Amino acid sequence: MATTVDLVARSGDLKRELVQYTQQPRYDRALREALLARDLPPTVSEEQQWIMFLDYFVLQHRLPNGKTVVEQFVAAHPDLPEAERDLLLGWRDVVEGVFEVKRRDGDALVVENLIDDLTYRVYSNMGPAVFRRMPRRSFVITRLVPIGADWLISGMTNVFPAGQRAHVHQAAAGVALRNPALIFRNPDKLARGWELQRAERDRFVRFFGTDLVVLSGEQFADQMRQYQEFSRKEILAALPEADRTRRADSPAPEFATDPHLLESETVAIIFDEVEGLNFYAEFGLVEAVFADPALLRRRLYKQRLIDYLDDESVSPLPFRRLADRDLDRASVLFQKLLRRPGFDWRRDGEELLRERKASFFERPPQPSFSPISEHLAGYVSRG
Repeated sequence: MATTVDLVARSGDLKRELVQYTQQPRYDRALREALLARDLPPTVSEEQQWIMFLDYFVLQHRLPNGKTVVEQFVAAHPDLPEAERDLLLGWRDVVEGVFEVKRRDGDALVVENLIDDLTYRVYSNMGPAVFRRMPRRSFVITRLVPIGADWLISGMTNVFPAGQRAHVHQAAAGVALRNPALIFRNPDKLARGWELQRAERDRFVRFFGTDLVVLSGEQFADQMRQYQEFSRKEILAALPEADRTRRADSPAPEFATDPHLLESETVAIIFDEVEGLNFYAEFGLVEAVFADPALLRRRLYKQRLIDYLDDESVSPLPFRRLADRDLDRASVLFQKLLRRPGFDWRRDGEELLRERKASFFERPPQPSFSPISEHLAGYVSRG
């Protein structure tokens, strides 16, 4: 049975073979498209950016057939030992983070991720000597992949001395806010995120009287500002007196208004238990055609419904909410729209949503509220 030491020794060769496999002409187009779409940090060199991107592309990027390069590599090498196949496929579970070095542990390094507050025992396929430049209390920005019960450095590594603590914490706070999924690797933070979302949804319902509100574009911004001020006052009132006094004079965050919503005849605001707070432009047209499928004869209503189906930013949520009002009427609506006389929303609705809204089913739902670590909270608003 392969030990962690054996797997670490073999991992370097496997990674090189995997990168070589990616250099086939069949991946050229996907590589170019993924590179254009990938948001790379401007603070590192072009060479570092390329290494970071290539590591992402090989292990995580989904090709048009839905598979990753590492999955195709494993499939193309059926002679690989089971331990190596499992190792390679495990590398799809990447941890991106900003890590503080805690201590050495034999040939491994013990680090704590500033973003998810979890501790990782880390190896390098370049050997333990590489950790000499990562002393206790220094910081490492890198990517980790599983290797047995531990972790392996993957791709580029940037090391910062302890004296740059403020700079590194600020960078980590920015990463956490831009990529909340990184926070939710920690199950305690995931649970806290859901708790925060439920509490905010309760405030929304107390303010509006319901979790689904339809407003005119003219009313939208003013109502959202009033709701935010209502929410802020409730949150402040629940704080200990010292915190309440300290935060009382801080300005309320400004509500960022999308001009497209302001220009809409109607805007729906839905605060769902799972999907959180969502806004939908021109919702009134879609709501009306669900209530009266005969409106499909009118081009404006039909096109708006098609737009909602085709728009990748529109989740399945409004379809479920509107269909639940009258399942039979929803069935009739999609019979007419799709020209499928046998369509039944109860039987076929979820399949339709999975087909037309596939991206929303690719990962488990996560809360829209991110419980950022206390040691990063002070850096959130710093420029």
